[in-house]
Amino acid sequence: MYPKNIMEVFASPKNLVKLLKRDLQFNQFCVEEHLKKGDTLMLDSKNKFFYMLESGYLKETYTDILNIQFHLIVKPPHFPIFATTEEEMPESISLTALTDVRWWKIDFQFFKKVLYSEDPRSYVVLHNLLFVKSRLYELVVKDRMEAADRIYYTLLQLLDISLVTGKNRAEFPRFLDYTLLAELASTSRSYTVTLLGELRGKGILVTHKKPWKLEDIAALRALLFKEK
Repeated sequence: MYPKNIMEVFASPKNLVKLLKRDLQFNQFCVEEHLKKGDTLMLDSKNKFFYMLESGYLKETYTDILNIQFHLIVKPPHFPIFATTEEEMPESISLTALTDVRWWKIDFQFFKKVLYSEDPRSYVVLHNLLFVKSRLYELVVKDRMEAADRIYYTLLQLLDISLVTGKNRAEFPRFLDYTLLAELASTSRSYTVTLLGELRGKGILVTHKKPWKLEDIAALRALLFKEK
């Protein structure tokens, strides 16, 4: 078994930049880029770059072979795209900046070369695989839920990137709105608006202005885990 904390430190953007800079070709193959909120980058299977997120939040949208879309939020230290094999790159993916974003755009072959020499235990790949495993589990769990539960579950997931303002309260990121929540929960926007109206009526949620506030975390969890 590998110690998780060592993998997290080794695979952090700060450490990876340090490793990449050891190579004299760093400036030739690595470029720091800035995205403004709302900027979108479309990629396909021919993409030749690795993107390492240093700050900000992205919405990552996959489109599968059945033209079904899956939406995820990515934040540091996780990678918006990390193909474990060269054949793994999805046919269609878009990255949308939910906030201002700073990342490193790195030639994939250069990145692979550095990992071969600097990461013999494959901590970076293993760390990413653990993250992908958890994301896939969450998607499978959500897929088996009814629409209302998917929204409850997504709101609780978002607590991970929210500001805790009390023992039972939290403040969601300012970029959260009805459209994004509906996408993350795989529901329609109209249904999301209706359900959140019910949560407001119960005093669980406040959405009349940004940022949205969750006033009763325990009550939201009770709605999700109530007997069906």
